[in-house]
Amino acid sequence: MKRGFIVILLTCLIVASKPASSFAVQNEVLEDAVLSILFPSINSRLYKIFGPGEQYNCAAITNIKKKYNGTYVFEATIQLVAYKQNQQPPYTLVKFNFTNDNGEWNIRSVTQEPIQTKTTSTCRPPV
Repeated sequence: MKRGFIVILLTCLIVASKPASSFAVQNEVLEDAVLSILFPSINSRLYKIFGPGEQYNCAAITNIKKKYNGTYVFEATIQLVAYKQNQQPPYTLVKFNFTNDNGEWNIRSVTQEPIQTKTTSTCRPPV
């Protein structure tokens, strides 16, 4: 009796935990899709700022919001850590503010700040 109850309880827990897990993976896939759309603009701007040889990691969407209800107009903030191949700290935390007011994603502003590590707390590999 106890064994049957434990099996049923474990089955319920496994079934209940799958949607949350798949929801998290779905969000990561959507984030990767948005980043892939923005990477050409990001790469171009990084080349203009730092020149050739600049690398980056830990690209992440730190903020995204709708500008107007009932539309597909958004503002998004993307951050990443930029560095040269064998560079020692400080590295550069670069934040890009994007908007798609006119239907195309455009960089509205870019901010840079020195940091001591190549990673950030939001760093995750692409799905």
